[in-house]
Amino acid sequence: MKSEEKNETVKKDQSNFLRNWYVWIISMIGLSSLFLLVTFWCTNIFQDTILSSLIIQKGTTSFDFWERPPVKLIYKFYIFNYTNVEDFESGKANKLRVQQLGPYIYRETKKRVNVQIHENGTISYQEEKSYQWESGNPENEMIVVPNIPLLAAISYFRNLHITAKLLLNLGLSTMNIKTFLNLTVNDFLWGYDDNLYNVLKALSSLQEPLPYERFGILVGSNGISKDRITINTGFNDMNYLGIIEKINGKSIQNIWGDEKCDKIYGTDGSIFPPKWINNYSTPLYIYVKELCKPLSFRFHEYGNVHGIPSLRYKMSVDSLKISSTDSCFCPKTVGHNASERKCPPTGTFNVSACNSGLPILISLPNFYGADQSLIESIDGLKPNETLHESFLDLHQFLALPMNGSSKMQLNVEVRRAIGMPYTGKMKDGMILPIMWYDNTLDVLPQKFVNIFFDAHFVITIVEQAFRWGSVLVFLSCICALSIKVRNHCIHRHLPLCENVSVGNRLIEG
Repeated sequence: MKSEEKNETVKKDQSNFLRNWYVWIISMIGLSSLFLLVTFWCTNIFQDTILSSLIIQKGTTSFDFWERPPVKLIYKFYIFNYTNVEDFESGKANKLRVQQLGPYIYRETKKRVNVQIHENGTISYQEEKSYQWESGNPENEMIVVPNIPLLAAISYFRNLHITAKLLLNLGLSTMNIKTFLNLTVNDFLWGYDDNLYNVLKALSSLQEPLPYERFGILVGSNGISKDRITINTGFNDMNYLGIIEKINGKSIQNIWGDEKCDKIYGTDGSIFPPKWINNYSTPLYIYVKELCKPLSFRFHEYGNVHGIPSLRYKMSVDSLKISSTDSCFCPKTVGHNASERKCPPTGTFNVSACNSGLPILISLPNFYGADQSLIESIDGLKPNETLHESFLDLHQFLALPMNGSSKMQLNVEVRRAIGMPYTGKMKDGMILPIMWYDNTLDVLPQKFVNIFFDAHFVITIVEQAFRWGSVLVFLSCICALSIKVRNHCIHRHLPLCENVSVGNRLIEG
């Protein structure tokens, strides 16, 4: 009888203990902390939730910033002025000499127009750009530069029948054509009237019309681009945020004659998938549609912008070098060996196939990182790593550019033609530097500095607080419940104490 009463008392005490409000509160806190512990230590839910604000979705701040970028780009143009043309043509000088003039500084304003959102998580648009002179050297400064329309015409007609070349040469002889021109910087950049260009424009109208009324290096930069770009918004998968899916409806261009090189891949450089910076061995890819090629940037070092930690990526000097694995970027030759490819000198990239056959090559400024023979062929070039390398400073969490400098040089290749003397003493295949630009982000508005600051420090503090706080609270709850159980059973002299004591001995032993 006494034994039954004792058992009944034990069951009653245990039941009362479980109903104790203190135990329930500690248990609920413990379970909540366990949930937070698993969430912040074993998943990326918190980070993914923050990064979801970057999705390009209409009606969001991210969409507004993407459609009308509030941070402008600053372009600094440097032009190579040829200073000894007469001496070179008369034989008094063995090499052409250039003088780098500039910078000529312009502010770019960009908008994304004709926007169309698709159900598959992509968005299509066209870019509208305008440029305004800001400062630097005056636009009316006089320069001496190669006659690019002339060199382009000779390059195009060199493979025609000798009769056609003679007729062309006869026509050019009546136009007082010069190999080098005296122009103002404004005319050279934004367009000037040229008799030869007008003739070429009339001839091209029979096949593919030239798109611009006047010739200028940047004449096609102002206004709405003819190219329609489709990018991934990140709505379905943040791992593809900002990646270019198509240009003019094509995911593979018909430029290089090889699917590998014709494939479009990368972003436009204004945004990157956050996963690309999770692994520092993964390069960033920026697809430059003017080159019909992606450029890769690789992690270089940690840095900071406005006191905010950043990741610096640099474009390697090998970015414009063509290896044996990507020789498809070498243009095909014209004529009898049309299936063969001719690669340009090391450190240059031939974009003629991407630009209507114009003999244009791209390099880093002053032929930095290029074949030494290119530097030695022209007097006045001074390649410098610090001045002529390209880099990006990205936010360590958002993968958004906070600072950067993209530098590229435009060159024209001399292609001689039999019976056409306009190239003078210049050798066939000679590469003439024209100009280079430094494209940088304007000063960040304070609101952007605040956003980047909060995204790093506040998010980092909150995440670490929840991580370690959940661990601390969970362990505290376990200890509190253990102490409560032990004290309760010891004071009541219950058999439950025996189990606790055994458990304690196992732990201690």
